[in-house]
Order: sequence, then C-alpha cells, then structure tokens
Amino acid sequence: MQRDYYEVLGVRRDASQADLKRAFRALALRYHPDRNPDDLDAERRFKEVVEAYETLSEPQTRKRYDRLGPLYRRDGRPPTPEEVSAMLGRALGGLFRKRGARGQGKDIDVRIEVGLEDVLRGAQHGITVPRQVRCQPCEGSGADPEGRKVCEDCAGTGKSASRRWLRSECARCDGKGWVSTKRCTQCDGAGLHGSEGRFEVKVPAGCGNGQKLRLAGRGDESTGDAPAGDLMVVIGVREHPFFRRRGTDLFCDLPVTYPQAALGADVTAPLLDGETTIRLAPGTPSGKQLRLPERGVPPVGGGRRGDLHLRVLVEVPQDLTADQRADLERLARSFEDRQHPQRAELERLRQELLQRART
Repeated sequence: MQRDYYEVLGVRRDASQADLKRAFRALALRYHPDRNPDDLDAERRFKEVVEAYETLSEPQTRKRYDRLGPLYRRDGRPPTPEEVSAMLGRALGGLFRKRGARGQGKDIDVRIEVGLEDVLRGAQHGITVPRQVRCQPCEGSGADPEGRKVCEDCAGTGKSASRRWLRSECARCDGKGWVSTKRCTQCDGAGLHGSEGRFEVKVPAGCGNGQKLRLAGRGDESTGDAPAGDLMVVIGVREHPFFRRRGTDLFCDLPVTYPQAALGADVTAPLLDGETTIRLAPGTPSGKQLRLPERGVPPVGGGRRGDLHLRVLVEVPQDLTADQRADLERLARSFEDRQHPQRAELERLRQELLQRART
C-alpha cells in the first residue's frame, strides 16, 4: 500500500510550499545514493521522497492527492472499482492480520497425461514441479541477516504512527519492524529461490479429461508467514488405440471375417482390463451393435461401471490369390436373392422408381 506522502516528508497536511521544499531538501540530502552506497533502505527512501515532493509541490496534483489518498495515481487515471475494493480489503485485512504475515504463495498449474487404463483403476502418478521455496538464510525476507536495521518510522514496533486510511501496519517496513540495507546473496533479495518438488498425484478412477486436482500447499511458498499456494493438476486422458469413451461407456469396433459373420462363430473381443469371448449368431450383419454390461469405466467416486458397446464390422479380404478369387466367384453365383434380402429390397425399389419415371 502506498505511504502517506505527508508522512514521507515529515510535514503537516497544511504545510506551505516553502515547508515542503525545506523538508524535501533535507531528506534528499540525507538519503541520496551518493551518500549511502549499497544501502537499499536509503535508496528506497530517496525514491519515496522524490515521488512525494513531485506530487505535493504541484497545487493541482496535491489537490487530487488530498482527495484520493491511497487511490491517487501519478498517471491521472481515476481508481477502478477493483482498485477501491482491493484497497479496502488490504486495509481492513491489516487490522486482523498476524504481524509479519504476507500474501499467500502463488498457485502452480501443471498437466499430466494418463491412459484409459488409469481411468479404470486409478493410479499414482509421480511428477516433478519447478517451484519457488522460501530462502532459508534470510527466512524469506530478502535481506542479509547482517543487513537489517530498526525501522525509523515505527521504532521497530511494526505499527503505523497514524490511523489514517484505516492502516494498522507501518507502510515502510510492512509491519516487520525493520528494514533491509543489504540484499541476501542467496536469493538476491527476492526472499525465494527456485527448486524442484517431487510429488505423488493420486489419479482417481473414473476421472475425466480436463479434470483438476488440488494439492493444497504444494505451490510456491510465500516470503512471510502466509501459507504456500496450491498445486493445480489438470488431467489429460490419452486417446486409446481401440476404445472410445463417452461418459462411463466405452465403444469399440470388432472386425470379423465374412465366414464368421455368415456362419456364426466364437470371436475374441478386447476389454480394457483383458479380453472375453463373443458368440456371433449366423448371419450377423456388419454394423450390428453388441452391448456388454459393466465393462466400461466407473464414475468418479465409485459405483457401477458403464457398458462396453461393440460394433461388428465385416472385413473384406485383401490381396486375394487366384484360387480364392475363383472360389468366391463360384460362391457368388450360387447365392439366391432371398439370401440377400436387403439388396433384393433395394433392387425392387429401384425398379419401381424406374417404372414411375417411364410413365
């Protein structure tokens, strides 16, 4: 949250332009980087002093600042409803927040690919996730342990000297009671550093493509006392070479030979967890649907498995030998129309249409 510019310069709200200038010159001289080399706190203070004076030294911008307070923007844009809501949320939240607590760590989104067999049984899936973890030498502060000094604004209490704008924490030190004068060399002042986390993801039976799993506290860690973010795992289900899925039901084509379909036969049909034998009745047509109850996949949370739907496909033989071709030609000449009722019905309708066209 932005500091009160009057507090930054150490002047009253009714200070004259001369008072502002005197305060600015004294503070700018005190915190100038040339006088404080490698002092991070002095560098931040100098930038604050310059920003505060540039805003309050111009009558028009000073009026806007006095009217908007922490919602003032140097680019002149009015505050959005979201910014107003966020400001109130931070301000009111600060009244009850534990001292030293900071924002929760960021969530991490990852995607894993599983097979349809994992959907049937469920599975454990190990993943390695790049994440940010709290720097141990500086305890997430970003400051070298030997580069801290007591915050002058709150005298180390972490509390704001003013209750203006509902603020309860010191804006300079963010409630810590100290400020950094030297960056931590381990994390370069970030308070966090990269690491790899190894986690086991329990893929539930019946999971769907795009389903999300939440691993609480497995995301990026925070720099303060707030909890780590969550690891959001998105499940992608790979396409299966044989089975297609619709909800809890599975669908599969079952290729058979012409003799098997015509004469009837026991054929082996694949299952997601094995195989089974299907008895085809003599004269089974291509495209006939067969249903095997409870051979699909279960719903999430358990329960009755869906069904497996098999579509019989009569496969036409390829690359016939001369003898096979001759045998098929003899067989074809032996068939009567009654043995192919669908083709006979189509021929009847065709002849009827031709007759109507002639008349």
